[in-house]
Amino acid sequence: MKTLIGIMILVFLANVVSKGQSLPPARIHFLNVMVGINAEITTTIDKKKPIQLKSRKWVVVQVVGDSLGFVIDGKPYFVHFEPNKQYYFVVQASYGSRPVITEKSEREFILTAAMNSVKGPEGYDLARVAN
Repeated sequence: MKTLIGIMILVFLANVVSKGQSLPPARIHFLNVMVGINAEITTTIDKKKPIQLKSRKWVVVQVVGDSLGFVIDGKPYFVHFEPNKQYYFVVQASYGSRPVITEKSEREFILTAAMNSVKGPEGYDLARVAN
């Protein structure tokens, strides 16, 4: 009887420990389809090293936690992302050659990358950036 109770306690503790582990980070895909125009996104994690979105490149950013802070005019603004989920954004030119970021489905993102013959993906792991 003692062994059965001991085994049940060990199984219960093993189950609690496995559920307490953190979820995989969210992955954010950026695709810059503007020809000859680079873009950069400054984050709150490392303001001195912005995410470089070079012309016709695909960049994947891994986000730690449930949000990513962007610096706009010196102030932080946070966008929330679900862990273990992928998000797809396309950077394209609008009226006056100003970059516009739009969220896309995975299919539309991949087809846009294929049609524009972009290079990538290039990865940014924000978990390994020191503050």
